[in-house]
Amino acid sequence: MRSDLSWKSAGSRRTWIPYFVLVVTLLLTALASYTVDRTSQSKERLRFQNAIERTTDSIDKRLDTYLALLRATRGLFAANPRVSREQFQQFIYNLELPQRYPGIQGIGVSVRVTPEQQERIQAEIQAQNPERLGVNPESARDEYHAILYLEPLDQRNRGAIGYDMFSEPVRRAAMERARDQGVAAASGPVTLVQEIEEYKQAGFLIYLPIYRSGVTPAGVDSRRSQLWGFIYSPFRADNLFMGIFAEEQYSTVDFEIYDGGELSPEFLLHSSHQYQGRNSHSHHPRFRGMRTLNVAGRTWTIAFASTPEFDQLSGRNLVPYICCSGLIIASILFLLTRSQAQARYAAERVAMQLRASQTALNESEFRLRRLVDANIIGIIIHDTQGNIVEANDAFLNLLGYSNTAVSQVNWWDMTPWEYRPADEEAIAQMKATGSHPPFEKEYIRKDGTRVPVLQGSAYLGGTQELAVSFVLDLSENKQAQLSLKNSETRFRTLIEQSPLSTQILSPQGQTIQVNRAWEELWGITLAELGDYNMLQDQQLVEKGIMPYIKKAFEGESVAIPAVRYELHKTLPQTVSDTTKVHWVQAYMYPVKDRDGNIRQLVIVHEDITERQNLEAQLAARAEQLAQANRMKDEFLATLSHELRTPLNSMLGWSQLLQMRKLDLTTTGRALESIERNTKALTQLIEDLLDVSRMMTGQFRIQVRPVDLTRPIENAIASVQSAADAKKISICAAFDSEVTLVAADPARLQQLVWNLLSNAIKFTPTGGRVEVVLKGDRTRVQIIVRDTGSGIAPEFLPYLFERFRQADSAITRAHGGLGMGLAIVRHLVELHGGTIAAESPGLGQGATFIVTLPTEAILVPRRFANEPFEGRGEGGSGENFRTLEGF
Repeated sequence: MRSDLSWKSAGSRRTWIPYFVLVVTLLLTALASYTVDRTSQSKERLRFQNAIERTTDSIDKRLDTYLALLRATRGLFAANPRVSREQFQQFIYNLELPQRYPGIQGIGVSVRVTPEQQERIQAEIQAQNPERLGVNPESARDEYHAILYLEPLDQRNRGAIGYDMFSEPVRRAAMERARDQGVAAASGPVTLVQEIEEYKQAGFLIYLPIYRSGVTPAGVDSRRSQLWGFIYSPFRADNLFMGIFAEEQYSTVDFEIYDGGELSPEFLLHSSHQYQGRNSHSHHPRFRGMRTLNVAGRTWTIAFASTPEFDQLSGRNLVPYICCSGLIIASILFLLTRSQAQARYAAERVAMQLRASQTALNESEFRLRRLVDANIIGIIIHDTQGNIVEANDAFLNLLGYSNTAVSQVNWWDMTPWEYRPADEEAIAQMKATGSHPPFEKEYIRKDGTRVPVLQGSAYLGGTQELAVSFVLDLSENKQAQLSLKNSETRFRTLIEQSPLSTQILSPQGQTIQVNRAWEELWGITLAELGDYNMLQDQQLVEKGIMPYIKKAFEGESVAIPAVRYELHKTLPQTVSDTTKVHWVQAYMYPVKDRDGNIRQLVIVHEDITERQNLEAQLAARAEQLAQANRMKDEFLATLSHELRTPLNSMLGWSQLLQMRKLDLTTTGRALESIERNTKALTQLIEDLLDVSRMMTGQFRIQVRPVDLTRPIENAIASVQSAADAKKISICAAFDSEVTLVAADPARLQQLVWNLLSNAIKFTPTGGRVEVVLKGDRTRVQIIVRDTGSGIAPEFLPYLFERFRQADSAITRAHGGLGMGLAIVRHLVELHGGTIAAESPGLGQGATFIVTLPTEAILVPRRFANEPFEGRGEGGSGENFRTLEGF
């Protein structure tokens, strides 16, 4: 142990030397790189500043030269105010502008002209530019400043002759400043009239005023009044600066010239990098600078940046090479010193590893022996020929052999024939890779029975080609698998044969299995469900069922409320029958494993469609019975009222008559009232008896030949007094084609009387009732029409039901039990006809139409002379008014 410690301490003392050499070398490299970088940056900044100064001076000097040319031209006009165009052209020609002063577009003269003087210079303008008829633009102004001369008179400058520069705001501002101050003035960025190409350069102009006196007046007002015109030069900015730097190529800097102090694209006059094929966005210069320049009273801002060529020639580019060289040298020194230290360390380590390997081998052999002797699993040591060298007790007990007997048995003899190919493949793999994955097989026990095992082997090698195999008994595991399989089979059989609709879901909501009852209930198979997911069923969300389902997916047993489920809405592509709708009651049970995790969910559906339909029918029947009970109570209350009212009147008059104190007039009124009420009660009782006969099927009619006009006339006569009391006019109209029918005359008269009584009852005073009889060869119609209170549209379907009244309250304005129209309908149907009612609405009257078929009621002509039983004495028709038009 002491020697190990000394070896480790000596090794640790030597390992720091290579790192010390590496750190020192890296520090020297960093120091050299920093020194070169600082020195190079100082030199380059000085070079950059010198380049800025040279560029600024070149621009300033060139513009001063151009100003000197303008002053010289002004001197020409000061010496001779009447300079002709030829003299001016000769003067400019001798200046040799294109050769000596590249970049200047020309030198021109702008004359101040009043509107009265405009015609005087038109000839001069047209002589130089025939296409120009006069001053341009032509709008009326207080004064004009037309370009009169401009040399050299090339194609560009010719188009500017006659142009009024004073009409444009930017040019005008410069001209006014030059006029008022008496000095040269530069304009802001403009597009020159000379720009005749598609690409238009930025331009500017410099103006120098000319006064009539030849000298600059003292005051502003004098200068304005004595202004004769301007000597000016137009400049195309890109041509100007390219001309300045045509001979002097300063590739060390790029520059952009802006008018004013704002670096905005709208004020940009010139950008040098655009004409040198460089992209300013892809290059990131190391140095930037800014200078301002006063040009004829206007401030220019020049933004400078170092060019890629300038940056590439920088001494700072040597820094990466210095760093790389230093790193390489440091790495070489580090590797040399480290290799020496590692060589000594490796030799010492090999010696220690040999000692440690021997110790580990002894310990491994001890652990293996402990594992073999522990008899947790079966372990055997054997060769590849099947000879067993050693086996532990667990393996011997598993196969029923003793230690002595197993050494005499070959491993291949204990292996059934069907497993030998798998064993041969495993041995081949073990020799090739040193081991083989565990696989299942069987061994033949000493008593001839078989035992299932899981076996894995590792190759030990050696001259005997030994291997160690680990054998695990799978008897209990196989038995458990068999039990589980049998249980699953019983479960699936139970589900499949169950009469209850059953559906099994995965924890994600997909359907795994359904039984036959489920398929019969819903009419589809499991395959037709497709990608259906219960957790995404929108119909269950809309019906409020999804919270119950989510509880089941969280592990609770849930009873889902009854729901009316329409499968065709969820699976429209699969289910086309929209009438297949079921009421179902469902129960969900989660199936969990031993750890409490949900493995499946079972849903049992109970089809309660028939039960729901029966409950709905029972509810409807109960509502009908309740309605009938209410109608009975209302009928009895109405009947008691209808009976009590005439009886009270009869009782009152009877008591007064018994007292014998009434005069003859009052006595007559009493008897008349008693008679009227007696008839009303008689009619009420007759109606009740008719309804009773209708309900018991004992209502009979006596059919005979009848002239329909007679029952109608008798009915009208019966209600005439009531109509006269309310001043209601009854109008009748009979079709002459309608003669005899086979009917019960008394019942027909009762039918018409009921309709007329109803019409008079509900028609206000002064109203009108019409009775129409018409027909053809197919049918006969009796129409009763009034101008009364009308019928509500919602009450029309119930109009002919027994005891149904629009106003069933006892205190209603009109009497009656609601039986008259029911009796009318029954009478019509007994005669083989139909009745219908029409009304536009409340307060708009009503129309009742009785239709009798001709086939059922036509009477042969031989009955025409037979007597009529229904004819009464009131049938003369003397009180009737016939409608015209028939």
